[in-house]
Amino acid sequence: MTPRENLSSTILDITRRYQAAGYFPSACVRVFNARETLAAVCVGEAEEGSLFDVASLTKIATATQILLLIQAGKLRLQDQLKDHFPEIAGDEALNKRMGSVTLYQLLTHTSTLPDWYPFYSRVGEDFFTALTYALAHTAPTVGMVYSDLNFMLLGKLLEKIQGKPLAQCLRMDLTCPLELGNMLYHPGGGQPIVPSCYGNEIEMEMCRERGISFDGFRPVGVPVTGTVNDGNSHYYFRDEAGHAGIFADALAYQRLCQFYMNTDDSLLLEAQREQAAAPGRGIGFQTGVSYPYGCGHTGFTGTSIYFSREKQIGVVAFTNRLFYPHPNGNATGDFRRVLHEAALALAGKN
Repeated sequence: MTPRENLSSTILDITRRYQAAGYFPSACVRVFNARETLAAVCVGEAEEGSLFDVASLTKIATATQILLLIQAGKLRLQDQLKDHFPEIAGDEALNKRMGSVTLYQLLTHTSTLPDWYPFYSRVGEDFFTALTYALAHTAPTVGMVYSDLNFMLLGKLLEKIQGKPLAQCLRMDLTCPLELGNMLYHPGGGQPIVPSCYGNEIEMEMCRERGISFDGFRPVGVPVTGTVNDGNSHYYFRDEAGHAGIFADALAYQRLCQFYMNTDDSLLLEAQREQAAAPGRGIGFQTGVSYPYGCGHTGFTGTSIYFSREKQIGVVAFTNRLFYPHPNGNATGDFRRVLHEAALALAGKN
């Protein structure tokens, strides 16, 4: 058996083992170097080309678009929010709380913004009005705190700078020029879509814990296919936001990883490195022990990417870990770790 055949067999065995253990019903996994695919396997209902709700992997697409605008001279990392949003500059409370927050701080999750707030509980209010309310009812954070709000704002910034909706920004500024393929908001018919969940029980509990009421949740126990699991993206942003909302097949995110593996641009290289002010974070990316010799990111629905320029290896693992008629306590951390170790063990032998 050749090293590549051995890798494919190993990846398939690992994926089937974790599927059987109840970590997810379906999955697509791809292993690659900077040039080509080394292994591609699918289990369950998934097949090559199946679209997954990638959840927070949307943030990597958003971050990449922001970095490309910086490359083009349309933005700077040190730009402050008040420079671009009169809604912030002209509002005393918002300007005081976040006017001086920079794009770099949003991208590295060092903005002092809270980790989460159910904007859908303010349905009917425009974003900045709802944001004012949310910030008035949450304390500033300190240091690196992973926050969806950072990328909601970055999504709003993309729309403002480019003068078009996020779905068009994604297509015209990222997927088409980089030839990524199937990565989009609002998937239509004609493509296989892997179901993501049976409702929003987890967010329902998060709201209960905070004493926040919302009566518009999807019915529990009904499969969700083709609309976004994330509550803020689905209920408030109509499935189109900077922090969540993208559907993609695994190959599209492989190609995005390979774009970063092949670039010589200093900003895009710096994005992949841990930042001194943000332990465990690059510029948009995650770093640390889960991403040996490299970087990556995860999505709440069970999706992840990882790549290492140094070792010339990458892994995209798309699962639908939430698609059980009961809350699933099996996060995919162990699965990802084993996949990354298997890929690294054969790095350079293909």
